[in-house]
Amino acid sequence: MTSLASLPTLAAIARIPAEQLAAAVGVCLDAAAFPVLARLLDLDLLERLARGPATLAWLADEVADLATPVSLQMTAELACAFGLLALRDQRLELTPFARTFFLNNDSQVRLLGLVDRHRRYLAAIGALPAALRETRLADRRLWSDQADAREQAAYFKARGAFNEASRSYFWDTAALLARAHADRDLHSHRIVCDVGAGPAAFAAILKQAAPQLQVHAAEVNYADSDYLAATSAALQTLNISVELHAINVLHRSLPPDIDLLTANRLFSGLSREGAEGWARRLFAALAPGGTLALVDFFATGEPAHDRSLAALLSLWMAWNHHELTRDPPTDPRDDRHAWGWNSPWRCDELAALLARVGFRDVRSRSVVPPFALVEATRP
Repeated sequence: MTSLASLPTLAAIARIPAEQLAAAVGVCLDAAAFPVLARLLDLDLLERLARGPATLAWLADEVADLATPVSLQMTAELACAFGLLALRDQRLELTPFARTFFLNNDSQVRLLGLVDRHRRYLAAIGALPAALRETRLADRRLWSDQADAREQAAYFKARGAFNEASRSYFWDTAALLARAHADRDLHSHRIVCDVGAGPAAFAAILKQAAPQLQVHAAEVNYADSDYLAATSAALQTLNISVELHAINVLHRSLPPDIDLLTANRLFSGLSREGAEGWARRLFAALAPGGTLALVDFFATGEPAHDRSLAALLSLWMAWNHHELTRDPPTDPRDDRHAWGWNSPWRCDELAALLARVGFRDVRSRSVVPPFALVEATRP
């Protein structure tokens, strides 16, 4: 579990070239490179080498109880080939790439939460062929404005342990979401609200970048007092002021006068049938002239971006099949009954939906694959 004691600034995120961010995410999506990165972290080699270059023999002595000399040599040589380590004058050292993303305290944009999340795919990737044969359609009826609020509350309560276990993933990957706003003039806005805010790291990054903003974080899981307390404590540690609201957006109103409304990783969880209700709710919550910004796992039509998205979705489906086979759900309240294939949203498809509910000037672009931005203006 990574530390939540720090956040990168939006300026620091913006300074990292987009292709480097994409490469870091790409390592976590690569079925060959990722196990090597995970092994480096398991052996604590990145932190050891962060203190300075070292010979393979010295490292072998340091990790003798965890790795044989041959396995360590193999790991190091593969790590060099994948750009995580470099060999110079018979000494191994961190590459700037590894230092930028994969150290716990010294990385400019730490992505160890993403690594933690992707570890679950290591044992599951072999289930992809079976998933391709047997996966059914996902059941996303509960994620619509037609669903009963009490059933939704029970669903999210049952996911409490998953939400807490995912905290470091959502915390660290907030930097990837924030990259979409690196060029935005945040000082032209007054009131920002992030819907589905999770641990509020993304909202906190925006607040750091523009302290004059009134920033709200709306999250149905804040109804869980423990989750809310942990989120509040993390923000207090950073001395960042974000107003936290335990709100089910489908059934309760957001704060008034919002002129920048963000929703990250939301529409990828929605069916086509349930999405229009969400879009109408977001339109109603936004002040005239305000901006809606959605960062999510959207297909853009760009081959490199969409390959990244396909890689992620393949991992998801393999893991789902692996888990359902390993431990079939028996409790009718188990949210895994709803698992299945939900076709990824295309940017042009979502643009048409937003235009249909009243948004104008809809535009989209790839941010850090597989994340893309779709934004629009309320007239």
